Amino acid sequence: MPKTKQPKPAEKKCWSESFGVYGAKIRIAERVPGGRLSLLWLDKEGKQQKRTLGHRDRKKARQQALELAGAMAGAAGHGPVALQPEKPAEPLTLAKGVAQAFDPEHGMYPGRTRHAKQAKTLAERAVAILGKRLTWAELTPGKVLYLVRMLARDSRKGEGARSAEYTCVTLYAVAAWLRGEGLIPETAALPRPGWKTKLKEEWRVATGRRVECHQPRHSVDEVAAIFAALPQGDPRLRLLVELAAELRAGQAVRGKRSDLHLDDTGGFRLGRFVVHGAGKKHGEVVDLHDELRALVDEVLSTGYLAEAEAAFQRREIEDYFLFPAGKLRRGSVPLERVSRQALGTTAIRKMFVAVEAIAGVEHVDGRAFYGLRRQATDLAPEFASDARVLNRLSGHLDSATRERVYQEKENRRARARARAAETRQRMRRYLREPDRPDLDHAA
Repeated sequence: MPKTKQPKPAEKKCWSESFGVYGAKIRIAERVPGGRLSLLWLDKEGKQQKRTLGHRDRKKARQQALELAGAMAGAAGHGPVALQPEKPAEPLTLAKGVAQAFDPEHGMYPGRTRHAKQAKTLAERAVAILGKRLTWAELTPGKVLYLVRMLARDSRKGEGARSAEYTCVTLYAVAAWLRGEGLIPETAALPRPGWKTKLKEEWRVATGRRVECHQPRHSVDEVAAIFAALPQGDPRLRLLVELAAELRAGQAVRGKRSDLHLDDTGGFRLGRFVVHGAGKKHGEVVDLHDELRALVDEVLSTGYLAEAEAAFQRREIEDYFLFPAGKLRRGSVPLERVSRQALGTTAIRKMFVAVEAIAGVEHVDGRAFYGLRRQATDLAPEFASDARVLNRLSGHLDSATRERVYQEKENRRARARARAAETRQRMRRYLREPDRPDLDHAA
């Protein structure tokens, strides 16, 4: 099957700026976006000359350009000249900065993802409150507190503290990107240490409601009922939960066939599933145990991925999503859709709510897949005590102390992954027991 050509993202333009007067004009330019800077000018014969500066500091480059332009102006007999940029840059306003940061081609995000859309909405809301003409240099910690107070004033019953915090996080993230691009001063819009704690206190004073972290979780019996109901739900959700109930669903759901290794590897020598991290969110490697490998084989041979796997083995397609988006057709994913995109958050939530209904588990807002992961975090210590194993199970980073142990790092991680796989298998078997012993009283 011929591959669909994907449109190439627009290339980012190189930055440049000119200084000086006629006959003594200097241009600063990048060779590649974000690359090292050079000074370019025309000599007396009209030939272009170039001096590579060997650094990327635009502020320093401007000073060097002014010095060279001043020397050239003096040599040309212009006398002392107050040299300024050809087009003095006006202080960047919040509105223009947000527009540049969320530009689909040259902005801080690689595409129109759900996360990017949410962040853009929050940033624009902040601009509407603070004023479009406010500059980034004027965005002081006091202005951010004012933003929090206005959001608190508009809240209902004191709700919305998490959204307010994320709005401020987004605003500071945009500022960091703008500073990196040299579009605002290096000292502009810098957060104070401990600003999140101050935000929560402001919210409490303004609303009379203390900000508490709400993390609802399923009970052990509810988790067991959900696992029992998985075969009756969407098969994509079943595979996702079995593979990654203890991990971050948003990372695992983007998994592709190339992330599934079915050779003689892993703690059980039955294969592995690689969950890639994103940013500060650490990924993980899931070693397949007996039951998990049997489910994977079933899905690839006769399940919803059978057609995709057959095409993959025939090398008609290079790769495909393990959890592709769209409706199933007679229990299978049409071949033309397996490589387009993975399931979205909304689709996963709907599938999970449907399984909860089958299991007779009440749906609670803010719980869903997260409720499984939180309960797994609580349940896992009953089956393993080694903190490294628990980290491998849930995809959390190792602590600095464990990183300093005199043990070869990769071997240690491999052993921890294998033991995490054993723990995962034991937890699954416990949840499937009809007469589960009370762990508080278990031998």
